[in-house]
This record gives sequence, C-alpha cells and structure tokens, in this order.
Amino acid sequence: MTEEGGWYFSAPWEPVSIRRGDALGFRAGADYFAELLAPGLSNGTTDARWITLLSWCLRWSHVAWRNAAGRDLSRPAHQLARYAWLRPLELLWVARTLKFVKHPTGQLRGRRSIQRWLDNGQQAPDFAMSPDQFGRYRQVGMYGAYRVVFRTLPGLTTGDGWTPGATALELARIANDSLPVAARLKELPSEKGTKWGHWTTLEARYWVERGWKSSLETAGGFLPTPADASRKPLPRNERDLLEPALFGIDSIRRVTAEVLAKAKEAKSHLDLCEALASSSELSKKLAPASLAALPTFSRFADASMHAMRGLWNEINQDDTNQSPPIEKLAQLPELKSRFSGLRQAGEAWLSAGARTAFPHGQPVTQLATAMRAASTPVDELRALATHHYERGGGRRWFAERNGTLVPLVAATGIAASDYRFRLGALSRLAAQCNIASMDNALNVIAQVESDDDEGGAE
Repeated sequence: MTEEGGWYFSAPWEPVSIRRGDALGFRAGADYFAELLAPGLSNGTTDARWITLLSWCLRWSHVAWRNAAGRDLSRPAHQLARYAWLRPLELLWVARTLKFVKHPTGQLRGRRSIQRWLDNGQQAPDFAMSPDQFGRYRQVGMYGAYRVVFRTLPGLTTGDGWTPGATALELARIANDSLPVAARLKELPSEKGTKWGHWTTLEARYWVERGWKSSLETAGGFLPTPADASRKPLPRNERDLLEPALFGIDSIRRVTAEVLAKAKEAKSHLDLCEALASSSELSKKLAPASLAALPTFSRFADASMHAMRGLWNEINQDDTNQSPPIEKLAQLPELKSRFSGLRQAGEAWLSAGARTAFPHGQPVTQLATAMRAASTPVDELRALATHHYERGGGRRWFAERNGTLVPLVAATGIAASDYRFRLGALSRLAAQCNIASMDNALNVIAQVESDDDEGGAE
C-alpha cells in the first residue's frame, strides 16, 4: 500500500521509488511526516478545482461504465475497465483549457500530447498518446494525482475511489451548470439505444465522437486553476462543499494549515518545519514527540539533495569528459560548499535526541555517519555516491567506475525535488478553501521550489 492509494489500481505498476524517485532512501521518512501532517493528500494534490472537475468526470464516467455492464469493482481487471471510461474525460478537460485559454498554466498533465491532438484536428486516437503513454496516464494523470483524495475524503466516493458520493455529485452538478448550455451533459447521447459493448476498448472515441462531442465547441465555465490564481479562494458554492471535506473543523489538515498560516516570520522550509514541530495545537492531535525529528530530518535531507544535484550537474557539465574523475570533482569550490553544508546537517542529525524515536531514521543515520567518518573531500564524495547507489530507490543517477563517476540516466534538465511533506499542496488547497491567509507559507514554498529547480536526474 502506498500513500497515493495504489492498492485499488490494477497491476502492472512501477514501484513508488521508480515512479517518484528516492535518490537517498529517505522516502519512507518523508512519507511518515507527510501522513502525520496532511493525511489523505499527496504532493500532487495542488488544485482544489480539479477535485470538482474530477467529480464531474466520475459522475458521467460512472453512468457510461454502468451502461456498459460494469458492476464489480473488487477485481483489478474491473477497476481497469472502470478507469477506461474516466480517462478520456480527464483529458478532455485538459483539452478545453488548452483550446480556450490563450496562455494556459496550472496543473495540466499530458498537455504536450493533447496539444498535438488539437493542432492536428483531433484525428489521432487516444489524444495523440502512444499506447504506453495512454496506459501510464492512470498513474501520472489528473485522477492519478487525486485518487487517494477520492478514496479517503468524506463524501467524495463511497470509499472505493470510484463510485461518486453525495459531495462529489453536488460538485459535479456545479461544474456542469458552469458550462455553456451546449457543453452541459444532462444524459448521455443515445443512452438507451447505444450498443455499449461496441465501445469497450474504444472509450476515448465514444466520449470524443458521441458522449461529450460538444466539449470543445464552446468556451466558458470552470477550468483548472491557472498558476497566477492558485492563492485565490474558489467560488463560495464550491468552497462550501470542498472545505468540510478537505478541512473538517477537527481535522489534522486544518490544524496544520492554521499553524503554517501563523508562521508569519518563517523564511525557509526549515522554518516551517520548526513551526510545525513546536506547535502546541498539533501536539494535541498527534502522538507525543512524533514531529520532534522533523526539522533535523528536513535539514539533512535538503542538504543531501543539494549535494546530489550539484554533483549531478558537475558530471554533466564537464566539457572534456562526461565521466569526470572523482579527484577532479572533489576539488570544485561549489561542491566543497555543498558538502560542507551536508556535513553540518549530518552532525545536527547525529546529535539530535529526537532521532532515536523516529521509525525511519536508519538510512539517514547511515549517511550522516558516513559523512562524519570521511576525512577528505574525496572520501565525502564517495560516501554520498556510495549511499545513493546502495540505498537509493528507483533509477540510479550515477555510479563510480575506476575512479570516475559515470552517469546512468539521461540529463533531461528535469529538477530532482527535495523530500517534501505535502506542505505546498496543503497550503494551496487551504488558500483556495479560504481557511486562512497562506501567503507567507506559499511565498516560502515558492522560493524553495525555485531553488530546487536547478536540474537533476529524471
């Protein structure tokens, strides 16, 4: 079982470490704190509007699935059949945004393929995605980012992640009513006369050609939240449904958001973590000392990833050799500075009494101890590279061979993010639900995300 609710999607799935990356083996620790502070969310749950739009998708895909004789959701194969009716609707909402917004921003997964599909007259099957891309969208697409929300939050589904509950049905109605009349769905076209079995495996064609043929004809209505509006509250009728589901009056998520909102003097991610760890309000909700190790863990994890990204960049920017000698890398001033910060953060971790009660501290302590034992810059670099190769999850970035560091994955320019605890996602949702002013927390998080965006392994 994963934090993202992968238990109710069908195999084959890549392991979480492959899909999300875990360069240093700290993922379990990060997920531990994330589940304490923001249960039921994920780092990708960043736009409450998508909960509304996906509720609409669930409502109408459920009708089509039932018409096509879908009944049992207890078996993986049947869950896959259920998702096949949902996926095209997710993609059509992204397509509406790309078609009707001049410079679209925000959370629009799959946009490059969908833009090609639009540019070429919407003729290509499966939204111009390859079979592999289309299949993987259930992992990386919009519903993939919000699936655990729909499984766990009250009223969104009956608890299976698929069958719309009362809140989702009302959100779906609001989304439908926001659309131009021509684009609204009241019933599915030819619902009684359609040979539904004919459309099995052709669900995308059904929605594009028949089920929601009007989806791209008229502008207007709800769309995903653009990036420059992500801090603004959603309309009142939408918030009245989303707030109790996301931030119930006695929920941990609400208390966490309120603590972050009160941290007006915070200037870094570490400051936010310290505010959470010292919060008397959270201490009433969580087990004693459960957050005590959060600041030192965050500091060391951030310093470790900062060193990892610096090392990766130097490997790939060597003009003469993409597999530079470790001796050469160890002398670079920028890397020396990053490793100095890593050593200091490691010492803070090893001297923190709270770490002994942290259930996922073993890989953290292992790296901190290795850094303490390193007596030269070369030893420090080797300690980090060895830990990454032996304890990291997912694809390895590089490996030592004959005294050099050899890259093992492509240099895509995609940033390798630090370990996070859903604080950015929670703060954005809280702002949209008007829980409190999240401006300072979001400013800090935006700066952290900007600092992280310095390249890295895919």
